[in-house]
Formats: sequence, structure tokens, C-alpha cells
Amino acid sequence: MEKLFRHTRSGSYKTRARYKSSCKLFLKFVHEKFRLKNLRNLQDKHVVAYIQNRHAEGIAPKTLKNDLGAIRYLHDMIPNPKYRLSDNEKLKNLYDVVLEKTPAVKGDRGWTDEEYQRFYEFADERASENQTAADTRDIIVLCRTMGLRIVEAVAMHRSQAEKALRTGIYQVRNEAKNGKWRQVPLSVEVREMLTDRLKKIERGQKVFVQPDEKTHHAINRLEKFLETHRNKFTTTEGEQKRLYEGQASPLTFHGLRYNYVQERVKQEMKKGYMYEQAALIVTKEVGHERTDVIKVYLGGKSRATD
Repeated sequence: MEKLFRHTRSGSYKTRARYKSSCKLFLKFVHEKFRLKNLRNLQDKHVVAYIQNRHAEGIAPKTLKNDLGAIRYLHDMIPNPKYRLSDNEKLKNLYDVVLEKTPAVKGDRGWTDEEYQRFYEFADERASENQTAADTRDIIVLCRTMGLRIVEAVAMHRSQAEKALRTGIYQVRNEAKNGKWRQVPLSVEVREMLTDRLKKIERGQKVFVQPDEKTHHAINRLEKFLETHRNKFTTTEGEQKRLYEGQASPLTFHGLRYNYVQERVKQEMKKGYMYEQAALIVTKEVGHERTDVIKVYLGGKSRATD
């Protein structure tokens, strides 16, 4: 396991660290209960036993699902595994295990159009003299108009950007959460941004990471810029939009994924799709497999138009 994690670059630094910690607990359990010696022999019975054990320990549903994500992440790295691991739905149906629904993120974390536009203009005014401002300006476009996670946007390679400009489709690769590759239509705004930005990026480089910089350091740099300046652009309307149990969520990069999902669901429903059909389309674009996740991005509402 240590060797596999040492050589993988799939997912963010924080995600890999969290998954590695979960996998250590899982493999310790499997070794003690089954005396498993070879990772290639991992199979459903090991996962089911671990789920039952975690239930007995009173582990929260969200933590358990994070554990399962880590186990599958590990299994995907194993060369020539002997068995396939079932997804959560099959585990419930085949082995009668209990996997409770995890509590949804409470409330709507999306930005208002005014907050987005004002922050964009602020970063744009400083872009010529401040690289972090220029990076943040372009990253919020990626998050807002294509629904990328911050790590997915920052980890973009020049080759990915070039292919997207040629095909009109952006391929999210190993930087995706859980390493799930997906394709997202290239937005008009991002096409314009990348066309201009690639003029300054050397071949083989990442678009938003400096040559001597680690990806997670670049992410921290951009998050600090947003945290430092976001209160200047927070509006009363935005605070009301993000209010939950008396407290308003601050402006975050992840909040722009809420905007993307909300807008995309409305667009698909305007084409004539029912909500469930629209949610199925959009959930794949943002790297999920369950339509109930879309309700989280809709602020807990069952419809984009509520």
C-alpha cells in the first residue's frame, strides 16, 4: 500500500493523505480478521466485513462512505487484481449491508452574479502585476462556467487545455476526486481565457502552477487570495442566499460549482427534460454518479426552479 500511494499522483495531496489514512485502518482490519497477504486478493467479503465492523463502532455514515471511496481508490491502483469490487448499490443488494444516506451539505453556497462579477473585475485589475490575482481570476471562470473543483482547475496541464481547444471537450483526468475521469463541454468563457493564457505557458507545464511550485501550494496560494479579499465583495443578497441556521457561508471556489449545477439543471429542463433526467446529465458533468447529490447543489431543493 505504501508503495502504491508513494507513486500515485491521482487526486489532490490532501485527498491522497486522507485516503491513505483510511486504507491503513481497512488493511489492518483485513489482516487481523482474514490474514490477507496479497492486495490482489481484495474482494467484496473483505469490504462487507469492514462495513459491519465500522457500523458496530458507531462510525458516522459520511465517514464510512469516505472509507469506501478510499478502498476503491486503492483497488484501482492495484495491478491485475483478481476480483472486482461492487459499488455501494450492489453491496446493499447482494449482501444486505446498511449504507445510510449521508447528510447533505446544508443550504446554498452559490455566489450571486454581482459578487462573481465584482470579484472578477477586482482580480482582473491586478492581474498584470500580480500572478496570483491573474490565476484566481481565471480559476473562478473555470469553476463557475464548467463546474470544476479547485484542484481539478489548478492541476490543468497545457496538453489538456490544447486538446480542449481542439475538440470543445475538456477531459478531467487523474486530478479528479476519486480519480474518476470525466468530460465537460468547454465553455465560451474558458475558450477565450485559455486561448490567451496558453501564449505564456511552455509545453509540458501546468497552466496555473509555476515551474518550481507544487500543485497543492498553488491551491493554497489561490485560496488565501480569495479568503483575504472576499469580504469586500460579499453582498447582503449573497449572505441571504447562503444563509443556513442563522449563519451565512463565505464565498468559496466550491460555491461556484453550486452556481454551475443550478444553471445547468435549469438549461436541461428548458430543453424539455424532466428534473430527474436533467439531474442525471449534470451529475456526470460534475463527477458524481448519484442524482441525489444534485439536490445538495440546489441548496436542498428538489427542483432548480424552486
